[in-house]
Amino acid sequence: MAPRTRFGKVKPRSKRAGSIKSDYLNLAGLTARGWTAAMVRDFLGRPDATEPNPRFRNAAPTLKFARARIEAAERTPAFAARLDLAARRSAAAKAAARRRRMEILRLMADEEIPIPKLTPALLEARAIRHRDVRALTDPDPRTLNRWKVNYLRQQLARYDPMIEGLFGRVGRADAEQSLRRRVFEAIVKTYPELQDECQRQLRVCERMRE
Repeated sequence: MAPRTRFGKVKPRSKRAGSIKSDYLNLAGLTARGWTAAMVRDFLGRPDATEPNPRFRNAAPTLKFARARIEAAERTPAFAARLDLAARRSAAAKAAARRRRMEILRLMADEEIPIPKLTPALLEARAIRHRDVRALTDPDPRTLNRWKVNYLRQQLARYDPMIEGLFGRVGRADAEQSLRRRVFEAIVKTYPELQDECQRQLRVCERMRE
């Protein structure tokens, strides 16, 4: 059924628009076939057609390239050589990224996480003061344990500075997860009574990451 305009009149379909969709590919379609931006520039040059961006009215138009020209270029020996080169470069980049990721994880595994042993009274006082200097009433045990773990993570474990040091580096997400787990393990090792709270916070952090 033909689409209607806002005034209720039937708007005829454009044969040209239908032809563009079937006989032309945009840049996303070319990328899916293994083309890079440089390959598009060198083998195709200027687009054969354009159409308005379907999602953003003021955005640049969508570039369309004739499928016949695309397929003709893909049959040439020069294109086959460039496609092979692009695939090898992509594989090399992915391998390098994996190596950097493993190196960051190794560095995180070697990073010392010192958790000083404080007396129960001192840890409680510092945790309350860290949470709210105006807190005058005694919190319940579960709340107090949460404050203690938060204090140890943020004030004594150098947790945030270590994470910030990973900004913009490959493997940050995996290293962050590994470091977070090691921080909780170090807290539990020094303060076994906080094990339940550490496990709870770790579960929460991992759910947020999913």
